[in-house]
Amino acid sequence: MEKDFFFPPMLLVQSSAGSQSEFKTLVIFALFPVLIAFSFLIFVFYRSRREAVFREKETELQLQKTEVALKALKAQINPHFIFNCLNSIHHYMYHHPVQEAGNYLLKFSQQIRYVLESSEVKMVPLADEIEANKNYLELEQLRVNQAFRFSFDVDPTLDPESIHIPPMLIQPFLENAVWHGVAGGGEIEINISQWDEWHLLCQIQDSGNGGHFENDFDLKTKVKKTSLGMSLMKERFAMLNQVNGKNAGFSLEERTDGIPGKIVKLRIPFED
Repeated sequence: MEKDFFFPPMLLVQSSAGSQSEFKTLVIFALFPVLIAFSFLIFVFYRSRREAVFREKETELQLQKTEVALKALKAQINPHFIFNCLNSIHHYMYHHPVQEAGNYLLKFSQQIRYVLESSEVKMVPLADEIEANKNYLELEQLRVNQAFRFSFDVDPTLDPESIHIPPMLIQPFLENAVWHGVAGGGEIEINISQWDEWHLLCQIQDSGNGGHFENDFDLKTKVKKTSLGMSLMKERFAMLNQVNGKNAGFSLEERTDGIPGKIVKLRIPFED
C-alpha cells in the first residue's frame, strides 16, 4: 500500500522564502562589482573634468599675464621710436626753413598718433601698417636730405585691407636699416608675401654701406638714451608665439649677391 507524504504548509513557505533570500543575495553580490566599476568611472570622469577646467583657467591666466607683458613691451618700444623721431625733427629744424620744419612736425604727429593708437590693439590692418611705415621712411628721408630710396612690394594675391597683423613689428627693423645702413645713401626694399597658412613673410633688404648721418646737433649727444636692440624684438616675438601659438620670428643676415647690406626676414602672424 502506497503511503502519501505530507509536507506542512509552513515548511513550504520557509523553503520558498529561503530561495528568494539567496537569490537577492546573489544579485547583490553580482551587482556589487558593477557598482564599484561605475563609481570608479564617475570618479575618473569628474576628476579629469576638474583637471581640464583647472588647466584651462591656468592657461587663460598665463595668456593674460603674457598679454600684459606684451603690452608693457610695446610701451617700451614707443618711447624708443618717439625719441628717434624727435631726434630727426631736431636735425631738420637746424637745416631747413621754419615752414618746412612745420610740415615735418605735422607728419611726425600723424606717425605718433598711429603708434599710440595701435599700441592699444592686438591687430591692425596690413594696409594701415604699410602706410605708417611709408610715413616713417618719408620722415627719415627728410632728415637725411633724401639720401636713400625705398619701395614696398606686396604680393597681389594678398588683400592688405582684410589681413591683420600685430602693430609695430616692421618699423624697428626699418629704423635699424636706416640708422645703420642707408643713412649715408642707398635703398631699402620691402617685400611682403605669404609664408604659410599662419604667417606672412616680410623681407627687408638694404643696399647701404653702413654710413651714419649725425652732427653736433644730434640729441644722442645731449640726452642719455638706452639702446633697445634686437633683443627687445626677440622677446616680443616670443611672447606673440605664446599668445597665438604660432612660429613667428626673424633672421638677420648679410646679402650674398655682392651688394653691401643686410637682409631681414620676418615671419609675421596674421588673421583674415
